[in-house]
Amino acid sequence: MKVLAADDHWVSRTGLRHSLSRLARPINTFLEASSFAEARKLAAEQPDLDLIVLDLLMPDGSGFEEITALTKIAPSVPIIVVSMAESRQDVMRALDAGAMGFVPKSAPGDTLLYAIEMVLRGEVYMPPQIFGVPGQSGDSSSAPTPPPFPRPKTSAATQAAAARIPNLTRRQKQVFELLSEGNSNASIAKILGISEHTIAIHVSAILKTLEVENRTQAALIATSQPNA
Repeated sequence: MKVLAADDHWVSRTGLRHSLSRLARPINTFLEASSFAEARKLAAEQPDLDLIVLDLLMPDGSGFEEITALTKIAPSVPIIVVSMAESRQDVMRALDAGAMGFVPKSAPGDTLLYAIEMVLRGEVYMPPQIFGVPGQSGDSSSAPTPPPFPRPKTSAATQAAAARIPNLTRRQKQVFELLSEGNSNASIAKILGISEHTIAIHVSAILKTLEVENRTQAALIATSQPNA
């Protein structure tokens, strides 16, 4: 596996190299960038990258804009943010810009490994704090996970899921609306002009945010809205 780690602090990059060596998938090539500009250059030169681990805060640019730039340079390469920034707004902006995961630097060590494995499977990792679930600060033997997805079989459950719709990012709301109209991932990708793989990522994030199990349940929630 080939990984690009972009962080302006060499200590952080060294720590990342050590942490990622514990992944189940062996890392054959570990590339380091100390700036956004260097990250863009390496991403353009390495078409076989498997993963980009990106610090959100570096001196030479805006992390959110750089995520968007990197997704254009390497659209098939998943990006996971590892940052001191921890607010819900930062997490959502990063995901909306194209990141597939967000891990606070304050999270336990195994959380990053857990998040990377999720992202490499095509899923989206979000810190449990944004779901209102406290992070684990002591025991790092097991990574925190988002809350379970209850089945919204009752009207109360449906209303609770619908109340989470404002928590979706701007792009996720677009995908959610098209999904509720019965569009396939391929159709949504064509309408929005982005890859089907990216649509799958957004659908996964939508299901997690609404706490439902499948797109059919999500569509039922959408059609239950007064303005649907």
